[in-house]
Amino acid sequence: MSARQETGLEGLLGSAQQVAGLVAARGRGDVAGARTLTRQLVEGGDLAGGALLVAELALGLLARESGQSLDEVVGQLNLRLMQMPHG
Repeated sequence: MSARQETGLEGLLGSAQQVAGLVAARGRGDVAGARTLTRQLVEGGDLAGGALLVAELALGLLARESGQSLDEVVGQLNLRLMQMPHG
């Protein structure tokens, strides 16, 4: 792996850790902390990559623990998203 690839991977992992921290802050009702982490991620352009990695890991863990396929877990997630209020 090249130094550039390692730097990219390290950056992605750091972004994923920040996204996980953002989710935790929101879960405990820490509005200020969540706002700060969101601002840092958006300003750094790291939100999408970090969020994708966290989503992939979380969905994979859920699939493994539930005994369902990843496709089944993603299908259930999509159903829940469709049921959420719009507006």
